[in-house]
Amino acid sequence: MDNGSPWGTQSPLPSAFGLWLVGLGIELVYGRPARSTDNAVVERDHGVLAQWAEPEQCANFEDCQQRLTWAVAMQRERYRLPGQCPRSQAYPALYTNPRSYDGPTETQDWQLQRVAAYLAPFVFQRKVEVNGRVSLFANTYSIGRAYAHQMLDIQLDEQTLDWVFLDEYHHPIRRHPARELSYDLISNLRLAKRRRH
Repeated sequence: MDNGSPWGTQSPLPSAFGLWLVGLGIELVYGRPARSTDNAVVERDHGVLAQWAEPEQCANFEDCQQRLTWAVAMQRERYRLPGQCPRSQAYPALYTNPRSYDGPTETQDWQLQRVAAYLAPFVFQRKVEVNGRVSLFANTYSIGRAYAHQMLDIQLDEQTLDWVFLDEYHHPIRRHPARELSYDLISNLRLAKRRRH
């Protein structure tokens, strides 16, 4: 996957979209930053799709969706290289994917425990603000003024779904429930603070 939004982020924190995919049981594999040649076929496909659909010319989301649907259908069903058949004939499995997405069953398929297992190995670092608080995703957590200006490590306890805040000696000093880890917040992509324009 691409490292940019919405797939990835510019910080060590994973994106809400990435965590949503993890909850559905999809493994995240990111390309190396600024190395588009690592995934050249997909990058080229995105370029062609953008040229055919011209999303910058779309009046609204529905218009863009119609253009993208048309472009994908053209590439799969009608476009052919000299001496070859269209992709739909060469690769009929495109239409019988057993892992296709099913919106109505998403809430049964999505598992918070997968997200917890994915996040547990991460160690996030944060500096305690002068008011004794630390920001993580869209939330702030009280650590205590005694720790102001100190760098803390933060890890997720996979079993309790608590953020564990550790001092410079890696001793736990605070635990807080990970309020941002819920299906509702992750699936609605509301983990990060909204930027004001």
